[in-house]
Amino acid sequence: MATSQLNEEQLKDALCEVRKAHRLVYEYQRRMQDLSWFIRNKLGFNEYKGFKKFSAPLSSRNTISVDNWSWDWIYSYVYEYYMGEQSEKDYCWKVSIFQVSDTGFYKNRGNGARQTKINTFADVKESDSKVIFYLSAATKSAKEYDWDTDNIIKEYAIQDGFFKIENTPKHIQIVYSVPLSKFVSEEAIMLILRDFVQYCNKNAGVNLKIQE
Repeated sequence: MATSQLNEEQLKDALCEVRKAHRLVYEYQRRMQDLSWFIRNKLGFNEYKGFKKFSAPLSSRNTISVDNWSWDWIYSYVYEYYMGEQSEKDYCWKVSIFQVSDTGFYKNRGNGARQTKINTFADVKESDSKVIFYLSAATKSAKEYDWDTDNIIKEYAIQDGFFKIENTPKHIQIVYSVPLSKFVSEEAIMLILRDFVQYCNKNAGVNLKIQE
């Protein structure tokens, strides 16, 4: 919002839209918290940690800089919900889901998009909002957990469906990228979860279970 180009009445109107936007983001984020918590419980994990993506988190000591990106204040834009780890005998797996509120940057990444220049992003109507499931499985002895989640988001935010990444027979990663609009009801969410569980159990040798 270039305030220097607005007169007072125009700025008042623009700030009204800002207030509406913040309230809408509140409702959206409440829904995402409920969704991620529901998935965590249905998959039977016992952790619930969050990590800001796309830009740097603000300092826990409240130290900020004029050089901070504006994105640093917008935690809901791209966010990781870490669910925890499960194991069976010598095999371990851990799961996160990523909230990607806007794929516009990722869609234009190969065409010179810059994170601090939103006019280089793909148009909002040509972009999407995604949920990306990510499972990494490895033997305990191998210790080959590759948890480079930033690259997972970059590579799969603009794709749909299942992807298997087999680094070695002892380390397998599964990505399931789903448009957020598919999570329209509890029934729809359960169908997505069952597909994820079935694919992971078949292709990664894990033993995920839906908690009924």
